[in-house]
Amino acid sequence: MKINLLVLNDFTNDARVHKEAKSLAQAGHKVTVVALWRAGLEVDEQHARYHVHRVHLATRAWRGSLIAPVVKYLEFTYKFRDWAKITPADVYHANDANTLPAAWLASRQFGSALVYDAHELETGRDFGNSRLSRIYPLIWAWPEKLFIRSADAVITVSSGIAEEISRIYHIPVPDVVLNTPEQIQLPKVKPNKIREELGIPAEIKIALYQGHIYSGRGLENFFYAIQSLKNVCAVALGEGPMLESFRLQVNQGDWKRVYLPGKVPLDKLLNYTASADVGLVLIENTCLSHYYSLPNKLFEYMHAGIPVIGSDLPEISRMILENKIGQVVNPNKPDEISKSIQNILSDDSTYEAYVANCVQASHSYNWENESNKLVGLYLKLEQRSNSAHIREKK
Repeated sequence: MKINLLVLNDFTNDARVHKEAKSLAQAGHKVTVVALWRAGLEVDEQHARYHVHRVHLATRAWRGSLIAPVVKYLEFTYKFRDWAKITPADVYHANDANTLPAAWLASRQFGSALVYDAHELETGRDFGNSRLSRIYPLIWAWPEKLFIRSADAVITVSSGIAEEISRIYHIPVPDVVLNTPEQIQLPKVKPNKIREELGIPAEIKIALYQGHIYSGRGLENFFYAIQSLKNVCAVALGEGPMLESFRLQVNQGDWKRVYLPGKVPLDKLLNYTASADVGLVLIENTCLSHYYSLPNKLFEYMHAGIPVIGSDLPEISRMILENKIGQVVNPNKPDEISKSIQNILSDDSTYEAYVANCVQASHSYNWENESNKLVGLYLKLEQRSNSAHIREKK
């Protein structure tokens, strides 16, 4: 089948959609990822097994009003429709609610199947403290509300979000395709990438956060927790709106032993992750989407063989406790975080048990297993489509 996967980003660092595209292409489908263009990127780009087409939006630079996002979505939908006329697909796969209007319109225009991939709980997102934060919750989920029941299949990233989507829209529980890494062989000798690049002394242990540098990730509490641990430093890998303000606080001396080097390439991430001693997933309960989240960083720590300290939220705590890969804390309490870090790093037998459990759990929670669910879902869509064509011929 010809499959278009739609994203409203540059598609330069979207690990989930990359894995989906690669897996579907390996299963024999012709796959194109449709993304947004920006200066320095190719409009059309060939990956190993699939194609990327980027749409140029004249309105993309618009900022600061409620109208701007709406206009951008309308422009994307219009330009995608024109492009889709040239190369219609059998399936339109909408990643997040903001691509649903374009995917729904194309699926109806060409009689194609529609797949909706909910990466977040759209009705329960946190919009921070922006001046539009009171308005966005009222309109953000409207594409989902309008089009989700038209989807031939719905998938999402955690059981909690799947059940909540089913409850809200009175639809069957969506399929869960976890956002897990591809399984790879860990190096026999533990990497030392972070320590070498940042000049961290050998006697200092490394507590790692990787991902977007946003509010609601427990980062401030993580950095405060480190201040009471003289033999431990905090490293936060990633970029985001809070990065520069955090760097300023480090430079001013507010936080000691805190490193903020920025983003690292996805294909090199494991070497950085595996060179840490413990990984943190301190999602705060600021919204229902966070409450039911199961971030990919948790699985990345697992695959890197480092113990995990995570929030006492349903999906995160269940994954950590059931697999015995670390400890659970209140992300709003720095003293709990520091105590947990110290407990894990100060007891060699406990530490080694968590490491062994991480390696064992990675054999179950990996993209090879999750991609089978995705490929199986598409096989059902293909069989359904073939049956429909046979009935039409009769």
